Amino acid sequence: MSQEIFELKADDAPAIIGARGLDDIMQCIRYIVRTTVFSVPLDRGFAHDGAFIDAPAPHAAATRMAALTEAIERREPRVRVSSIRFAPLAEDAIDGRVVPVIRFVLREGIQL
Repeated sequence: MSQEIFELKADDAPAIIGARGLDDIMQCIRYIVRTTVFSVPLDRGFAHDGAFIDAPAPHAAATRMAALTEAIERREPRVRVSSIRFAPLAEDAIDGRVVPVIRFVLREGIQL
């Protein structure tokens, strides 16, 4: 049985109050990706540690992919990450900012 693969560009889309189903899952992933460790007062270990900042590009990309995969799968147990790649924040962006694009599947037994 093949599982449907979902894709999320972790940009700064507005929050959806009362999100349900796939919208809720994607919003949770977006929060995890956009949050760094120590920035959540009552949960200092939430998200990823940001160790990739100012690292050489190939090393930073690999480190960030691993950290994001681990953070997403630990904090959002409804999904399994298939892959992560980086894309420009906007199609016409020339400032070099990229955001992760996460491909994931729902874990067995999770229904929308």
